[in-house]
Amino acid sequence: MSLLLALFLSGTPAAHAQVDGSTATHAAVWLKQGASLLYYDDAGTLSQEIGLGVLEDSSGSRINARETRGGASSLGHFAWTVERTATWNPQRTKKLESRAVLRFYGGKGLELWSEAEADIPDGGEPLLFSQDEETLLLSRRVQDKWFASVKNYLGNELMQAGPFPSLEMLALTPNGRYALARWSVLDKSSTHTFLDVARKARKDIPSGELSLGLARITNDGQVFSGKKMIFDFNAEPKP
Repeated sequence: MSLLLALFLSGTPAAHAQVDGSTATHAAVWLKQGASLLYYDDAGTLSQEIGLGVLEDSSGSRINARETRGGASSLGHFAWTVERTATWNPQRTKKLESRAVLRFYGGKGLELWSEAEADIPDGGEPLLFSQDEETLLLSRRVQDKWFASVKNYLGNELMQAGPFPSLEMLALTPNGRYALARWSVLDKSSTHTFLDVARKARKDIPSGELSLGLARITNDGQVFSGKKMIFDFNAEPKP
């Protein structure tokens, strides 16, 4: 069984097809499979493959490590990679240099835009999609300061929060209107920052005020800790 046929039978959007007699039309799609990002064109042909993983090499008194992480949107219209390069001393006790770049891909398998100050947070992915794939939440690091940035699929920034000393995780509601960034200060408890993108509003809640230090936000802008609602953006006066 071919890969595309198997994906079609499993309901994966890679092989949405309309069959008329003996002919079939495939929709172009991005897929993450194993350690690769794959792009299938309109004919269903694999036309691009991006390898993911970590590569290391030594040169003189340095160790160079390159990590490539990537993902695809749920409908397969878009994909992204973050290429992070770090240089260490031979004992790996001191990081000499670190840089990262995010690349965002769209139709025809082409790069649409890039973000030179992207990076990977400690506890999650560096980029999240809304359900309709039109809104993105991504992590940025400028020197030692972290930011949570909401963009549209064209790369235009809608809202940003930060700087944070560290960034633990990101979350985006399915409708793309609300976002969450959890961050912390060294030797102190973490903080949850909630964003209302449409209103450009922000609410910070210390994790010590939350049940088990955890919270979530709904499509309606309500913040819950466990089963208890602790904040509602729509109950606040409009800025």
